[in-house]
Amino acid sequence: MDRLPKKNMTAKIIALICAIILWIFVMNEQNPPVEINMEIPLEVRNLSSTVVAVDVPDSVRIRVRGPRTIIAGLAKQDIKTYVDLKGLSEGVNTAKVHTTIPTSIEVVEVSPDPITFHLDSIVSRQVPVEVKLSGAPPADIIVDKITYSSQNVVVVGPKGLLETAAKAVAYVDVAGKSEDFTLGVPLKLLDHNGKGVGEGLQMKPNSMYVSLFFVPSVVKKTVDIKPNMTGQLAKDVALKQILTNPNKIEVSGSRQIIDKIDAVYTEPISLDGIDKDVEVEGKLQVREGVTYSRNTIKVNITVIKQQ
Repeated sequence: MDRLPKKNMTAKIIALICAIILWIFVMNEQNPPVEINMEIPLEVRNLSSTVVAVDVPDSVRIRVRGPRTIIAGLAKQDIKTYVDLKGLSEGVNTAKVHTTIPTSIEVVEVSPDPITFHLDSIVSRQVPVEVKLSGAPPADIIVDKITYSSQNVVVVGPKGLLETAAKAVAYVDVAGKSEDFTLGVPLKLLDHNGKGVGEGLQMKPNSMYVSLFFVPSVVKKTVDIKPNMTGQLAKDVALKQILTNPNKIEVSGSRQIIDKIDAVYTEPISLDGIDKDVEVEGKLQVREGVTYSRNTIKVNITVIKQQ
């Protein structure tokens, strides 16, 4: 009587083992394990606020294995990858890539792992602002003056990258413009070679107001004519007066030149030997960049006899 239960127990154990083996066989046949490669964003955790991680990849390639039905429904958001930068100092560092995955699957490979990167201190400094114009106003208009809201901006970022920043440039298009205007313009950070500095730096402010003032490219002005007299009158006469006809003249040219002109002088006119009233022709002195409304004038010389 006692031997029968033991016999039944042995048979039951054997049957259970066979059932498990059969289940595993069926599951492997119906839902076999498969592998898949996925590109997963890489998180940076526990990074100090005083440093920035440079050259950390945005993502890593991960290979996972699991039952086909689970792998088929697997999404990128189901997997997390990250590096823990707690306690690391400035300079070159290496960190292991950690993963968080659903149950029933396993990580076969992560690449790259570990990763090598650089921790750089965050610093700030000022760089000058420059305005660059593109296009051209109408032919009879020029830009007279440019003003902008700030001469410098503060740039913040990794020390190594910040050293490449040379200036902040505001680009303004003046094509066809002829009236004064003020415009909010974004700033672009350039290096010492005039090329854009990559991401990783912040400007404060990152835009500014630029005001442009236009004037005619040719301006006109009326000024006095002054005769340039040389030599000596005859011995028995004295000079009474010298008058020019006209006594004023219109000059034209760029504002920078015309603003400096208060009078126009004639070429030298000789008084040698004059003993009576005369009218002579006087040529105006030529000045580069200046146009006169006429090139010659009349000069009336009046004398009186000496007793």
